[in-house]
Order: sequence, then C-alpha cells, then structure tokens
Amino acid sequence: MDTPLRNGAAPDTPAMKESKGQSTASRDDTDIQEIEGDSPLVSKKSHYRKAKKSEKSNRDEKIMETNGSSIVSKRSVERTYLHDPQIYRYFVKKPHRRSPLIHRGYWLRMHAVEQVVQRFLLEPSEKKKVVMNFGCGYDPLPYRFLSKDPGQCEGVTFVDVDYPGLMSIKRDVIRSTSELRDLTWPLKCFVGHPEITFWSDRYVGIGCDLQDTTKLDEIFERHFQLCSCRVLCVAEVSITYMDVLAADALIKWMTQYEDVRFCLLEQFLPDGESHPFARKMLQHFENLCTPLKSVSFYSSLKNQEFRFLQAGYDTVHARSLWHLWQDDSAVAVDSRLRLNTLEPFDEWEEFALFASHYFILEAVKGSSALTSPNMTDPDLKQQIPERQPDAENSSFIPENLEHVLEISSIADSARCRRFGAIIPSSGNTVSLHGGLSNQGRLEDTDGYWLTGFDANGERSSGLPDPPSSIPARLCHTITALSDCKCLLVGGRESPDRALSGCWFRSSAEWRAVEDLPIPLYRHCAAAVASDTEEAAVLIFGGRTTGGPAVNRWFLWQETTGWNEVLTSSENLKPRFGAAMASTGSHCGLLLGGMTEEGSFCDEIWEWTVTYGRGQNPTLVLNAQQGIDVAPRMGACLVQSPIGLLLIGGVSTSLIPKEEEIVLVTKKGHDQSFYVLKPALPSTGYGDLRALLVGHAAYVCGDTLLIAGGGAVCFSFGSHCNHNVWTLKFPNVREINYDLRQWVSKRKTRLNYQSRPQWQLGDPSPPTLCSNPVEQVLRVKIESADDFDRLMNKGRPVVMEDLDLGRCTKDWTVPELERKINPYTMVTVHEAQAGSMNFQHKNFRYVKKPFGEFIQEVHVSGSRQYLRSLAAEKSADEPARFYKDFPALRDDFCLPLQLQTVALNEHSSPLRISGPVNMWLHYDVMANVLCQISGKKVVALYPPSDAVHFAIPPGSSSSPVDVFSTDPDHRGRIDYRRHHIRAALGKGDVLYIPPLWLHSAAPMENLSVSVNVFFRNLKSGYAAGRDVYGNRDMQAYENGRKSIDKMVKSFNSLPKDIGSVYLERLAHELMEKAKAYGRNPA
Repeated sequence: MDTPLRNGAAPDTPAMKESKGQSTASRDDTDIQEIEGDSPLVSKKSHYRKAKKSEKSNRDEKIMETNGSSIVSKRSVERTYLHDPQIYRYFVKKPHRRSPLIHRGYWLRMHAVEQVVQRFLLEPSEKKKVVMNFGCGYDPLPYRFLSKDPGQCEGVTFVDVDYPGLMSIKRDVIRSTSELRDLTWPLKCFVGHPEITFWSDRYVGIGCDLQDTTKLDEIFERHFQLCSCRVLCVAEVSITYMDVLAADALIKWMTQYEDVRFCLLEQFLPDGESHPFARKMLQHFENLCTPLKSVSFYSSLKNQEFRFLQAGYDTVHARSLWHLWQDDSAVAVDSRLRLNTLEPFDEWEEFALFASHYFILEAVKGSSALTSPNMTDPDLKQQIPERQPDAENSSFIPENLEHVLEISSIADSARCRRFGAIIPSSGNTVSLHGGLSNQGRLEDTDGYWLTGFDANGERSSGLPDPPSSIPARLCHTITALSDCKCLLVGGRESPDRALSGCWFRSSAEWRAVEDLPIPLYRHCAAAVASDTEEAAVLIFGGRTTGGPAVNRWFLWQETTGWNEVLTSSENLKPRFGAAMASTGSHCGLLLGGMTEEGSFCDEIWEWTVTYGRGQNPTLVLNAQQGIDVAPRMGACLVQSPIGLLLIGGVSTSLIPKEEEIVLVTKKGHDQSFYVLKPALPSTGYGDLRALLVGHAAYVCGDTLLIAGGGAVCFSFGSHCNHNVWTLKFPNVREINYDLRQWVSKRKTRLNYQSRPQWQLGDPSPPTLCSNPVEQVLRVKIESADDFDRLMNKGRPVVMEDLDLGRCTKDWTVPELERKINPYTMVTVHEAQAGSMNFQHKNFRYVKKPFGEFIQEVHVSGSRQYLRSLAAEKSADEPARFYKDFPALRDDFCLPLQLQTVALNEHSSPLRISGPVNMWLHYDVMANVLCQISGKKVVALYPPSDAVHFAIPPGSSSSPVDVFSTDPDHRGRIDYRRHHIRAALGKGDVLYIPPLWLHSAAPMENLSVSVNVFFRNLKSGYAAGRDVYGNRDMQAYENGRKSIDKMVKSFNSLPKDIGSVYLERLAHELMEKAKAYGRNPA
C-alpha cells in the first residue's frame, strides 16, 4: 500500500537491509521482536515506572501522569457508553468506574475529536492522508478507527507523537497485544533511528519532545513526504502544558505544508480566572505541578482563533464543547437520549460548567478549507449563537441600590448544601432544608437570620424544622403560603429514584399529606389562590422515576389535595429545571428549563389558573416573546420589591458575572415582549464570588437572601458557597418601578475612569451647538471579551492604555517624511472654511505629493485633510494603510483586546488633518478611531437623531455644522437630542457603533489617526463595491427602490387622490417603523 513515507518505505537501516529479501507478510522479520500471547494489560503504575527512566525533568513526569488519569477515565467511558471495539482496555490494567459527570464530559471530549477525524477521513481527496496526534499519550485513537471501519482508513497513515519514554511503553503494549498488532501489521522497529518507536504502513510512532520543533522538522523531513499529503493534526489537552512560545511555534511549524488542518481541544476561560469553576480548574493543575500555560495567554475563543490566523492558517473556527453539545448536527438527539438510557444522570449544571470551559478548534490551511463544513459559510460557523445582549438592555441600577450587597460569614454549624430548598419562617429568619453535601444527601436544616446567622443555633420564630421522619432528599420544592404555612413537594434520592411524598406545615407542626400523583424532582412550584381563595400550590414539569421529563400541571389545595390541571396549549415541551413565579393571585410566569435530551427551552409562558364549578381547574397558557432572553436551567425566579429577579442557573453559554442576577421585565409601547436586564450588583467581590448553581433564593421584606449552592467541578474538586448573600433594597417605597426611568449606572469588570478629559492649560474644546453635553465613557479593557461586551452595548466608548505599537512615539512629522516617499501622490481635501460640508462641497479634491501636503499642514497650518485611498484601484478597493504605505506597516498594530476588529476588518485608512473639521456623517460599518498624535474632539449623535440633521435620502452626510457658533444656523435645525462628546489624545481609541453620526474637530494644527472599519454583522450589507464602508444596508436600498415603484403606481390617478393615498401610506409606514423599533424581532 502506498504511504506518505519517503520512498514508500521505512528508512534503510542495517537490520532492514538484511531482511529486504524476505516476504513482507512474514512474521519472522529479523528487525522485529514478537511477543506472543495475550496483552499484559499494562497498569498505570507500571507506565510511570518505565517512563521515569527516560524523563528529562520532574515536570515532564507530571505531564505524563495526567495522561494516565485521562486514559483511565476514557476506559471507564468505553465500558459504560461505547460499543465494540473495546480498545482502551489494552492500556488500562485495573479499570476504575468514574462518576456519571466524568463519563459525560470525557464522552463529549472523545466525540468532539473523533467527529473531526471522521469528517477528515470521509473527505474525498486524491492525496494521501496523514492523521498526527500531538501529545497522544496512551490514547488509541488510530486503533479505534482502524478497527471500526478499516475501509475508510485506506490510504491513511496515523502518526502518534509524544515523549520518547511514553511512546516506548505504548509500543510494547501494541506489540504484545495481538488484537492491536494485527491491525497494523507488519510493524517494524529498527536500529539507528531511536525516534521511530514503531513503523508500519498504517501507523507510525514517534518519540520526541513537542517543544523541540527543530528535531521534529528533521524527523519529518527525513522520513515523510507531507508536502504531497493532506494532514490533520490533533492536540487534545496536550500543548496547553507547553510554554506558550513553544506551543505557538508548533502550531506555526505545521503551516509549512500546503494542505494541513489543526484540531485543538483544551481549556479556556469564558468568564475569566475569577469564575469559581475556572479557579478550581486552574488550581487543580497548579497542584499537579502541570499549570495550564496557554489558557492564561489565550483565554477566550477569539484569542485562540486569532492565534491560529496569526500563525498562517486560512480559516479558523472555535466553539465551546457546551455549544457543540447543543448542536444537533454535531451531537445527534438520538445520541444524547441514548446516553440517558445507559446511565442515570442529573449533573446538568456541572456538565454545563465543564463543557463551557473546554473548546474545540479547527484551523485549515490550503485546499482542504474548501471541503470543511462550518468553516467557509459564515452562517454555519456557529450553529448555537453566542448570547448577544441588546444595546438597550444595559445594566439599569437605581442610584439608591448601589453598594447594598452584604456578605455574611457562614456559621460553624452550617454545612455546604446544594439543591436544597428554603423554608420561609416568621420574622427575619429562613431555613435551608435538605440538599446534597460532599458526604451525601441531607435530611436536616440550617437556619439563617436575614442579617446574618444565629450564633446560638436557635431561631426566634419558634417554627419547627421538618422532622427527621422526612427522608433525605434534594431537588425538591418548598412553597411559602399565608400565615407561615408551606408545602414540601417531591425531590429525589438519586436520578432514577424520584420521590412523591409531600408534607405540609401549618402553625407549629409538619404533617404528611397526599402524595403527588407521580413522583417528581426538578419541578417548579408557585403559590396561587384557589377558587375558595385559600392558598394553593401549582407545580409544573420535572423528571420522574427513570428520568423522563414531563409537562403536566398539578394543583394542591389543603382541602382537596392534588388535582391535575388541564391546559390550553399542547405546545409546551416536557422539561425540568424551569423557573416559575406568581405575578398575581391566579397568574404567573414560566421560563427556561431543559428537555430530556439536554436542550434548552427558550419559550416564555404567561399562565393563568381558572376554576369552573364542579370541575378540575384549568390553565390558560400564552406564549410570550422574549428579546435576547437566553434560556436558563436551574435558576431561581423570585418576586422582589423591584420586580421579578432571575438568579443564577446555566444557559446556552456560560453566564457572565454581571448577568447572574437579572430583572425579568416587560418592554415595548404595549408591553408586548420580555427582556432581561442585568439590574443588581454582581454576586461577590474577588475570591468571594458565588457559584450560582444548586442555590436557593428567598425574598423577605426588603431583603433577598441567596443561600447554598456550588458544584462538583468535574475532576478538579468541589466548590461550595461558604457564604450567604443578602441583597437589600433600601427605601423600597421610594424606588420607581418603571425601569425606563431608572438612572443608568453600568457596573462591569472594566476600570472606568472619572478623570477630566482635558487638563488645565489645554486648548478649550469647541462649543457644540446643542445643549447638554455628556462625555463619552472612558474605560480600560483587558481582553477581547471586554471589548465585545462594550460593543454589544451599542454606545461609543473611549478605550485607554491600549498598545498600538510604536506609532504613538514614532509618527512625528520628520519620521513620517522619512518613512513615506515625499513624492508619493496622495489625494487630499483642500477646504475653504474651518468646517467642510459634503453637501455644499466647500472643498476640492487635490492630488499632490505627500511631502508637499505634510509641509503645508505642519508649517503653514493649511486647511487640508488626508483620508488615504487604496494605492492601486482606489475606485474599486478599500484603503488599507499597511498596503498603501508599507513603511508604516510594522509601526501600528491592533492589540489582542481588539481581535474582533482585526478579524473582521473592512478597511483601515490613514487620516492626517490640518485645522479643519470633518462634516457630520454616519458609517454603516462599525469602526475604531485610533488617535496616534495630536488632539481632537468628536461629537456623536445616536442613530435615532438622523432625521433631525437634514440628511438627504440615499446619503449618509449632513449639511449641519454641529461645531458652529452661529445662532442663526442653530435656529434652523431641530436639535431634539443631546449629543455626546469624546476628547481624544495620543493613544486613545474611540469605538463608533454603526449609524452613529459623528463629526471631528482637531485641537491642534496636525492630527494623525488610523481608522479601522469592520463588519460586526454577518449579513445585510449592500451587495457590490463599498470602498468607504458607508453604503446603506441592502434592505434600505431595496426599500427606496420600492418607494419609487409605489409612487409611480399612482401616476394614473388624479394628483389630489394620489397624494391622499401616498400620505396615508407614509403614515402607515411611520407607524410600522415605530412598532418595529419597539419590537425589533
């Protein structure tokens, strides 16, 4: 069989020369030592004992030990979830059964990698294929494919690369195991090339430190012909242990080949190092002396994508394993349901945390990019979209709610509990009952004061705890009723043992009441009024014995017990872990939850209980629209003095800190849809941050209490919330419940600056002609995620202290004259007045040498403005300064924080301005204005103000001079909105969202900046050329054509009749525009 090996064979060695006359089918080759009989089932301990002989350092030993733990977990997955072939058993002598959470997590890891390999193998190609596994350890990935479907492995060579000592042990296991040996026969090992631990047409093992790319290059140059092959490289949690520069070098090293793909699976930090799961994960690997090095430098998916693009790959796509799990095309629904039948499972929140901190990335260089799904079509790049907060859904915090977060220290008698239920008590005390600790299920109760803990272990309410006769349970509900009454419902002992028992507290005793019609856990409950106006409890959904989710409703009343409630809708999916709360005596809200296959339910339902005489109660359900309402599972929904609060849980993406507690509120002119607003301070400071899963919440008076919670953080240890969080709402009666009138005070992780924009002695900024002036927010950002969050807010922002390269120091006039050929011809605007006007054209376009232009501006203060154009085909191509002025290329760079800009760049013109103002206009594309030298003031107006600035149809420029001090000029313009102003100095970067009108005025004779336009939308831009990035959206251009056709359709009517109808249509269009603005979906 042809192979990608040089000359189609292994390197010539003395041993091989002696055996060349023998048949390749012979098992008596002199260069191979056969070990007959069954596999010795090498144990983990023996692996380490043998490997130590060739280890270079203790750190290498520790890294290899992580492979031992991983292979044992994968063997446990194989025994529990996978059919034949059972390949991992040959590498694990003593199997250990792992927990369901470990099984589910490793299964997803294995599935993600094998899916990439499978797709690679099935791609049609005339080239030979090579699958290389970097840092393979004992993973038998090649043998799983060779044994499952040898046919699809025809013409494929698998190459494993890892430490020499480890690969020697792997060789011995393969050679001594007939089931493995027969799959890759004939297997050769030879003298003179110790780096080749074994060799066959289908499988090659290489012992080499991955950090030594020089040696790797020598090995592959000597033994392989990869230039003529299609290559897939796999690195599953391996190169993250390497020094970052060495790992980057390995990634870049593969780009020397023409047709290569890289699959990387490892950890990342979607919400930074402060997230409790991230802290536990990082500390775990630190304790093992194997710190994750790449994760700190490339903490986000965008960081990782940018890493590979910089290395030379053509296309890159990364997504979390949690997104992969939710993608039906990646993990089929039947596959997810099958896992539930193989093992009881209810660790959904913990599984989501794990999968949200691991990602899989595919990078492609060469022709294979054309055949890779989800890579070339932008609509397919992310099957499960990241949550993008609406610009209007920014954090609205009343001024009198700031600094109201109090963190209490937990009492010595209180234990960590997860998935317990809060029991309301009288006065200012509550209790947390049942749940799960690290030692098992709990049946007792901890009591808390809302202002702290009872140091004596006694509560003043005098109400009893649930008796010990109530079995230990978790995932149950306790619903507060009037007069200190409450109802305890269901729960579970294990995922396949749901409970149906119910207990009612009335006055000073607990008593058993009628059991649930079916056992349930992870259901949701709310208090309602019955037909006799007595308190009742409505429950919905959950899981029952055996695991299936249900969509049934039940109502409990003290006098009649349980009755099933009929519903008005059959479209409500079975679910568990939903959130529900009453909004009135007979009505409430239901949202979120998870289906049996592990998909999120994204509906929002309003429900109302109705009663008929002599009949069972019925439920009227109305599906509601949510705008950017990401579904949650395992969250708490409670009524508070400021509205419904949704607290914690898990979602389609990891919930960031600032969105862990949100207000659920209606919005729109007719209150027609729901939104989530991050409306309260984040939960905790620094190391005290809570992990809001498995928690319970309760509101008493002016205080919200959050108690319990935490998670098993995969194999990294457990995190328990050792604190109780209380959120106080002072002066509740004085709070205006209308969120639209709350003062916006954004709280995020960013470092907001309050220093003056200009120091005393600086020239005063020009007076702007509208009234109140708000300064653009100034921030310091630390990551690309920070920028994305700001960008999603939809408002301008000035970013400080970003590293733009040496341009801020070097781009002086003498240096620019030296770097740019003075005879380079540039097109500039020569203005007649201090402010240019695009509509009136009070300037002219002049082409002149760059040296002449820069001298006239710098020395003479000439009113000229350079907005660079493409050096070649300027009418067809957008400007990119690094191509148009190559000598400036290495001086300017976009920092990692602005990777979104770099990855989606449209154009990057160089701007050099004398003392002349740019006209007011908007750009359809988002952009960042990087101020390199000089100072300028930018006036900005929101897109809604465009109608007030006399912008002609089909244009993006206004004739209004917003810097004018002429009162007559101001009086002719309707200034109904307040503008905002940004003062820019050296190194400042202004983000300008799409369609925001802006005009710039220099504060000095010379201002130098680079403007980078980028596409922040996947679609909708006008087709064809858009050199300046300001062609209106395709929908608008089509709409204007439709208007022309509409007007022409009235030509056959008398003018007065046609005018009436056109005005009516214009009125209808205005009403629809207003409605569209209120309801953007």
